[in-house]
Amino acid sequence: MLADDFFLVSWDTTGTGKPRLHVRGLALGLAGALIGELVLHQRVIVRGVRLDLVDGHAVRESVADKVLADLRNSPHHTDVRTWLAYLAQRSVAEVSGRLVNSGLLEPENRKIFRRSRSRFFATDFGRAMWPVTRLRLALTRCGPLAPQDMALATLVDACDLTDAVLDDPGNRRAARDYLTTLLATMPQPLRDLSHQVYAAAGDAVLTYRT
Repeated sequence: MLADDFFLVSWDTTGTGKPRLHVRGLALGLAGALIGELVLHQRVIVRGVRLDLVDGHAVRESVADKVLADLRNSPHHTDVRTWLAYLAQRSVAEVSGRLVNSGLLEPENRKIFRRSRSRFFATDFGRAMWPVTRLRLALTRCGPLAPQDMALATLVDACDLTDAVLDDPGNRRAARDYLTTLLATMPQPLRDLSHQVYAAAGDAVLTYRT
Protein backbone atom coordinates (compact mmCIF):
# COMPACT_ATOMS: atom_id res chain seq x y z
CA MET A 1 0.00 0.00 0.00
CA LEU A 2 1.18 3.52 -0.84
CA ALA A 3 0.99 4.84 2.73
CA ASP A 4 3.04 1.90 4.01
CA ASP A 5 5.77 2.71 1.49
CA PHE A 6 5.68 6.38 2.48
CA PHE A 7 5.99 5.48 6.17
CA LEU A 8 9.01 3.26 5.51
CA VAL A 9 10.69 6.07 3.56
CA SER A 10 9.91 8.77 6.12
CA TRP A 11 10.65 6.79 9.29
CA ASP A 12 14.12 5.42 10.10
CA THR A 13 12.89 1.94 10.99
CA THR A 14 16.28 0.30 10.37
CA GLY A 15 18.27 2.70 12.54
CA THR A 16 17.11 5.12 15.20
CA GLY A 17 13.45 4.10 15.05
CA LYS A 18 12.54 7.79 14.79
CA PRO A 19 10.96 9.88 12.01
CA ARG A 20 13.17 11.60 9.44
CA LEU A 21 10.74 14.53 9.34
CA HIS A 22 8.86 16.56 11.93
CA VAL A 23 5.72 14.65 12.78
CA ARG A 24 3.28 17.26 11.48
CA GLY A 25 4.75 17.17 7.98
CA LEU A 26 5.02 13.40 8.08
CA ALA A 27 1.36 13.11 9.10
CA LEU A 28 0.30 15.25 6.14
CA GLY A 29 2.36 13.15 3.76
CA LEU A 30 0.75 10.00 5.15
CA ALA A 31 -2.68 11.59 4.83
CA GLY A 32 -1.94 12.30 1.17
CA ALA A 33 -0.79 8.71 0.73
CA LEU A 34 -4.02 7.39 2.29
CA ILE A 35 -6.03 9.44 -0.20
CA GLY A 36 -3.66 8.27 -2.92
CA GLU A 37 -4.46 4.65 -2.08
CA LEU A 38 -8.13 5.34 -2.82
CA VAL A 39 -7.21 7.16 -6.05
CA LEU A 40 -5.16 4.14 -7.13
CA HIS A 41 -8.08 1.84 -6.27
CA GLN A 42 -10.37 4.12 -8.31
CA ARG A 43 -12.60 4.90 -5.33
CA VAL A 44 -12.01 8.66 -5.38
CA ILE A 45 -10.84 11.26 -7.86
CA VAL A 46 -8.98 14.51 -7.25
CA ARG A 47 -9.59 17.44 -9.59
CA GLY A 48 -7.73 20.57 -8.62
CA VAL A 49 -8.67 21.30 -5.00
CA ARG A 50 -11.70 19.01 -5.08
CA LEU A 51 -11.96 15.42 -3.85
CA ASP A 52 -14.94 13.35 -4.97
CA LEU A 53 -16.08 9.82 -4.21
CA VAL A 54 -16.69 7.83 -7.40
CA ASP A 55 -17.08 4.29 -6.02
CA GLY A 56 -18.12 3.47 -2.46
CA HIS A 57 -17.32 -0.25 -2.63
CA ALA A 58 -14.88 -1.47 0.02
CA VAL A 59 -11.21 -1.90 -0.80
CA ARG A 60 -11.13 -4.77 1.73
CA GLU A 61 -8.28 -3.32 3.72
CA SER A 62 -9.30 -1.92 7.09
CA VAL A 63 -7.41 1.40 7.08
CA ALA A 64 -8.36 2.25 3.50
CA ASP A 65 -11.96 1.27 4.14
CA LYS A 66 -12.10 3.48 7.24
CA VAL A 67 -10.99 6.46 5.14
CA LEU A 68 -13.48 5.48 2.46
CA ALA A 69 -16.28 5.35 5.06
CA ASP A 70 -15.40 8.86 6.26
CA LEU A 71 -15.59 10.17 2.71
CA ARG A 72 -18.86 8.35 2.09
CA ASN A 73 -20.37 9.80 5.29
CA SER A 74 -19.33 13.38 4.53
CA PRO A 75 -20.09 13.97 0.83
CA HIS A 76 -20.46 17.72 1.43
CA HIS A 77 -16.76 18.01 2.32
CA THR A 78 -14.89 18.06 -0.98
CA ASP A 79 -11.82 20.21 -0.29
CA VAL A 80 -8.59 18.18 -0.51
CA ARG A 81 -6.78 20.32 2.08
CA THR A 82 -9.64 19.80 4.55
CA TRP A 83 -9.32 16.02 4.18
CA LEU A 84 -5.53 16.17 4.46
CA ALA A 85 -5.80 18.08 7.74
CA TYR A 86 -8.46 15.71 9.05
CA LEU A 87 -6.67 12.49 8.13
CA ALA A 88 -3.34 13.82 9.40
CA GLN A 89 -4.74 13.68 12.92
CA ARG A 90 -4.64 9.88 12.85
CA SER A 91 -2.50 8.93 9.85
CA VAL A 92 0.66 8.05 11.83
CA ALA A 93 -1.27 5.81 14.23
CA GLU A 94 -3.29 4.16 11.46
CA VAL A 95 -0.39 3.40 9.12
CA SER A 96 2.09 2.37 11.81
CA GLY A 97 -0.63 0.14 13.27
CA ARG A 98 -1.15 -1.50 9.89
CA LEU A 99 2.58 -2.20 9.60
CA VAL A 100 2.77 -3.52 13.16
CA ASN A 101 -0.23 -5.79 12.53
CA SER A 102 1.44 -7.11 9.37
CA GLY A 103 4.50 -8.04 11.42
CA LEU A 104 6.87 -5.71 9.58
CA LEU A 105 7.34 -3.25 12.46
CA GLU A 106 7.78 -3.56 16.21
CA PRO A 107 6.94 -0.52 18.37
CA GLU A 108 8.97 0.67 21.31
CA ASN A 109 7.18 3.13 23.60
CA ARG A 110 9.15 5.49 25.81
CA LYS A 111 8.08 8.19 28.20
CA ILE A 112 10.14 11.37 27.95
CA PHE A 113 9.23 14.25 30.22
CA ARG A 114 5.88 12.55 30.88
CA ARG A 115 5.12 12.37 27.16
CA SER A 116 4.90 9.04 25.39
CA ARG A 117 7.13 8.77 22.32
CA SER A 118 6.98 5.82 19.95
CA ARG A 119 9.84 4.37 17.99
CA PHE A 120 9.32 1.76 15.30
CA PHE A 121 11.85 -0.84 14.27
CA ALA A 122 11.72 -3.09 11.23
CA THR A 123 11.61 -6.85 11.70
CA ASP A 124 12.89 -7.44 8.15
CA PHE A 125 15.68 -5.11 6.99
CA GLY A 126 15.32 -5.90 3.29
CA ARG A 127 11.55 -5.37 3.17
CA ALA A 128 11.77 -2.17 5.19
CA MET A 129 14.48 -0.71 2.95
CA TRP A 130 12.91 -1.73 -0.35
CA PRO A 131 10.72 1.42 -0.83
CA VAL A 132 13.78 3.67 -0.32
CA THR A 133 15.98 1.48 -2.52
CA ARG A 134 13.34 1.24 -5.26
CA LEU A 135 12.81 5.00 -5.24
CA ARG A 136 16.54 5.77 -5.24
CA LEU A 137 17.13 3.50 -8.24
CA ALA A 138 14.21 5.00 -10.15
CA LEU A 139 15.24 8.61 -9.50
CA THR A 140 18.92 8.12 -10.30
CA ARG A 141 18.23 6.11 -13.46
CA CYS A 142 15.28 8.28 -14.53
CA GLY A 143 13.43 5.13 -15.45
CA PRO A 144 9.69 4.61 -15.99
CA LEU A 145 7.56 4.34 -12.86
CA ALA A 146 4.25 2.68 -12.11
CA PRO A 147 1.52 5.10 -10.89
CA GLN A 148 2.02 4.07 -7.24
CA ASP A 149 5.74 4.87 -7.39
CA MET A 150 5.02 8.13 -9.22
CA ALA A 151 2.77 9.09 -6.32
CA LEU A 152 5.35 7.94 -3.76
CA ALA A 153 8.16 9.93 -5.40
CA THR A 154 6.16 13.16 -5.53
CA LEU A 155 4.74 12.79 -2.00
CA VAL A 156 8.25 12.18 -0.66
CA ASP A 157 9.46 15.28 -2.49
CA ALA A 158 6.46 17.32 -1.28
CA CYS A 159 7.56 16.57 2.28
CA ASP A 160 11.19 17.50 1.55
CA LEU A 161 12.47 13.94 1.97
CA THR A 162 14.12 13.47 -1.42
CA ASP A 163 17.58 14.19 -0.04
CA ALA A 164 17.05 11.45 2.55
CA VAL A 165 16.43 9.02 -0.33
CA LEU A 166 19.34 10.28 -2.47
CA ASP A 167 22.27 9.92 -0.11
CA ASP A 168 24.76 10.88 -2.86
CA PRO A 169 24.54 14.68 -3.41
CA GLY A 170 25.84 14.20 -6.95
CA ASN A 171 22.57 12.53 -7.94
CA ARG A 172 20.22 15.14 -6.59
CA ARG A 173 20.12 17.73 -9.38
CA ALA A 174 19.28 15.23 -12.14
CA ALA A 175 16.75 13.53 -9.88
CA ARG A 176 14.99 16.82 -9.17
CA ASP A 177 14.80 17.58 -12.89
CA TYR A 178 13.29 14.14 -13.37
CA LEU A 179 10.77 14.78 -10.57
CA THR A 180 9.63 17.94 -12.36
CA THR A 181 9.03 15.91 -15.53
CA LEU A 182 7.35 13.18 -13.51
CA LEU A 183 4.92 15.58 -11.86
CA ALA A 184 3.93 16.98 -15.24
CA THR A 185 3.29 13.58 -16.83
CA MET A 186 1.69 11.53 -14.03
CA PRO A 187 -2.07 10.77 -14.07
CA GLN A 188 -4.10 13.92 -13.40
CA PRO A 189 -5.76 12.82 -10.12
CA LEU A 190 -2.39 11.88 -8.62
CA ARG A 191 -0.79 15.05 -9.98
CA ASP A 192 -3.48 17.27 -8.45
CA LEU A 193 -3.26 15.38 -5.15
CA SER A 194 0.51 15.88 -5.11
CA HIS A 195 0.10 19.63 -5.71
CA GLN A 196 -2.22 19.85 -2.69
CA VAL A 197 0.22 17.92 -0.49
CA TYR A 198 3.07 20.19 -1.63
CA ALA A 199 1.02 23.21 -0.54
CA ALA A 200 -0.09 21.71 2.78
CA ALA A 201 3.39 20.44 3.64
CA GLY A 202 4.90 23.83 2.77
CA ASP A 203 2.50 25.55 5.15
CA ALA A 204 3.34 22.99 7.83
CA VAL A 205 7.07 23.70 7.46
CA LEU A 206 6.47 27.45 7.85
CA THR A 207 4.36 26.85 10.96
CA TYR A 208 6.92 24.40 12.39
CA ARG A 209 9.77 26.92 11.99
CA THR A 210 7.93 29.89 13.53
